[in-house]
Formats: sequence, structure tokens, C-alpha cells
Amino acid sequence: MENYYFEEIKPNDEIGKIIDEEMLSEFCTKYIMVGQDRTVFASYYLQYVEEIKNFEVYDDDVWVVSFPKTGTTWTQEMVWIIANNLDFEGAKKSLRERFPSWEVCTAIDRKRLYEALNIPPRQCDTNSIEYAKNLQRPRFIKSHLPFSLLPKQIQNGTKSPKMICVMRNPKDTCVSYYHHGILLMGWKTSLENFVKVFMAGKSIMGPYWKHVLGYWNKRHLPNLLIIKYEDMKANLPSVIRTVAQFLNRTITEEQIQLLCKHLSFESMKSNPAVNFEDLIEKMKKINLMVENEAFIRTGIIGQYKEELSPETIIKFNGWVKENVRGTELENEYIFQI
Repeated sequence: MENYYFEEIKPNDEIGKIIDEEMLSEFCTKYIMVGQDRTVFASYYLQYVEEIKNFEVYDDDVWVVSFPKTGTTWTQEMVWIIANNLDFEGAKKSLRERFPSWEVCTAIDRKRLYEALNIPPRQCDTNSIEYAKNLQRPRFIKSHLPFSLLPKQIQNGTKSPKMICVMRNPKDTCVSYYHHGILLMGWKTSLENFVKVFMAGKSIMGPYWKHVLGYWNKRHLPNLLIIKYEDMKANLPSVIRTVAQFLNRTITEEQIQLLCKHLSFESMKSNPAVNFEDLIEKMKKINLMVENEAFIRTGIIGQYKEELSPETIIKFNGWVKENVRGTELENEYIFQI
């Protein structure tokens, strides 16, 4: 693995023990840290390093990039519909097929999981990199990779796809990520323990700050647009206009209102094309912990206040202040919520 440092996370300390005893499973047996940012992956990532690095990128690609659970699905649906001239009929097709999660095959043993769930494998999940490669152009691709591990054609600037990066305050991100892991990753941990893993930078795709700053520090690139989940909640029409302009699409006020209705929390939560209800119903049969979970949960800003203990919130706030101090994120309001 030339140019790639990696190290296994072992149960040698409290964080390693939480991961080993409460987050690994038969579908994900090992966490590793990779590259200059020591980004955390399931060990399956090692099988795809060269494919990821050498993936052929096109200038007419549209990528949505983000840290997990920052509003990615919401952003994907918005971007796809704007770029496809409000094709609501086409949007009835599963988002996983229209806008695949590029490196999802590195996160968990999907083939083994689907065998356990007794459902047929879907190439957009089990061989997601190859699936994305063969999409009809212009391709729509979602990635949770940090900027430092994106394909080399993006790294060296030889290709300039449109890239929309969505960010969200870390406390809500962490709580949402916890519920996602319980639902789809087979975790058996508590929220308080997951917070420890998250703040230690050892959740999948962590460290959070390296990921966020990797994109934030590239925001001057003309092909990169950074949007915020909190702005989408506060003024979705404004964000839609910004994204449409970035994608060189004309959108009327009437169309904006139609799109806002389609993107409302109630609509997204009941939309089978985006809420993965088929997979989740199967997951509930093999993991009792997911009985009351849903892929699209509450969407509320500040939901962490209802779920984290006061002591944990104090620690979290200190961790945020420590990591934004002296960076250009220091005055960004989403890190002060």
C-alpha cells in the first residue's frame, strides 16, 4: 500500500475496548486508521484503496461529500432534483441507485449482511465503486471520504467535478451517527460510550475535525460549495437558490416551493426512495436494539440536549472550543450551537 499508512485499532485502552466489545460485529470485524489524517475505516477499505485512488473522475460529475450524518441524504435529494430539472417522477427511483454512496462497500461486509437478512444483494451497495463507475453521465456520487483520500484526479486538480459539501454541528452529528450505527451497523454500545469514541476521533470516517477542516480549507476551489445543515433548516429556499446557481440551473420561485414541499421532513420520512425502509424492516428482525429506530429520525437542531447528559455536553463543548480555537471555524455559528 504505497503512500498509505494504516494501523489497526486494538483493545488496548478504553476507546479500543468500546470498539472491540460494543461496535464490531460479524459484519465488521476490525477498525483501522489510514493515511495522513489517520482516517478510520472498517478493514474492508484495504481491498479498495487502489480503485478509490485511481477512480476515473469526469468534469461533469456531481459529488455530495460530507462527514456521516450531517444531512447528506437531504442534500443528495435536493441536488439530484435541481440538477435534473425537477424530475420528481425520476426521483421515485431509489436514491441509492440514482446517487450511490461511492465507498459504502468498504464500511461493512454487505454480502454477508444481505445473506443474513435473506435479501438479494444490490450492486449499488455490495460493489458500489464499480456501480458508480458505470453510471450514466452526468454521474451523481456521494462520498464520506475526507478530501485527503478522494481520487487523485480530484486531489491534483486534473478533473474538477461539481462538489457540494454539507456540514452540521458536531453534537447533533454525533447523536445522529449513534442512532445510525445502532440501526445499520450492528452496534451494541451506549450513546455515552459512542460520544467517547467520536471525540477520540475513532468513529468510522473520523476524526471529525480533520474531515471538516479538510474541506473547509479547500472552500476557495471554484468547483466546491460548502453548505450547512442548519442553514437548510432555517431557510431552505435560500440554500436551494445557492445550489441551483452553483449547478448552473435556472429555478423559478414556484419550483422552489414545490421542491421545499418535496424536501420537507414529513415528505422525506415517508418517501421510500430515500428512507431505506425495506432494509430497515429486515434489520429489525435480527437486531432488537433497532426496534424504535428510523433512518430519518427527527431533524431537530439541538436534539442532543434531549439525549446527552449535562456532564457530557460540558465535555463536548470544551472539545469543540479546543478544536476550533485558532482555526477559521472559530467564528462559524454551527460550532457555537
